[in-house]
Amino acid sequence: MKTERDVMEVGSQWYNRIDSEISQYTISSGNREVKKYKLDRLLRVARRVDDFSQTCDECRTYQKEIEGLVQELDMLFQRPDRQQHRKYTKTVFNITEHLKKIHKLVDKGHYIGIGISIGMALGAGIGAALGAAFDNPGVGTGVGLALGAAAGVYLDRKAREEGRVI
Repeated sequence: MKTERDVMEVGSQWYNRIDSEISQYTISSGNREVKKYKLDRLLRVARRVDDFSQTCDECRTYQKEIEGLVQELDMLFQRPDRQQHRKYTKTVFNITEHLKKIHKLVDKGHYIGIGISIGMALGAGIGAALGAAFDNPGVGTGVGLALGAAAGVYLDRKAREEGRVI
């Protein structure tokens, strides 16, 4: 069975170059910088942009922007600048939003968050009736939470199997 990393290595030459450059920063930099600049997310976004670049003009444009971001990483790591960091973060956010809106992709754990929220809301509503029946007001919320989480896990798994996760 292929891991996510194995699938990622099968990208185009462009993606393999980006992967190599980001990996260099991941290895040579401290964990703090890797987390601050979310290099794992940048790599996942680059992979998905590469996937859609053959059919999407905007994704081809985003390839150039990702190249620019990767080139700026050295400067960002050496001389942290708040304005440059905001620009970097905003660019990654804009690319991610394009992938979500146009290509219908979702973040990891997207549906579980929604499921828990809906489950809690429904549980509170249904909780009054169940609470009265079982003489325990917390039953409905617990049941709603469990059902919402289960539905969210199912939908997240389905999105992952369909290849719709960033």
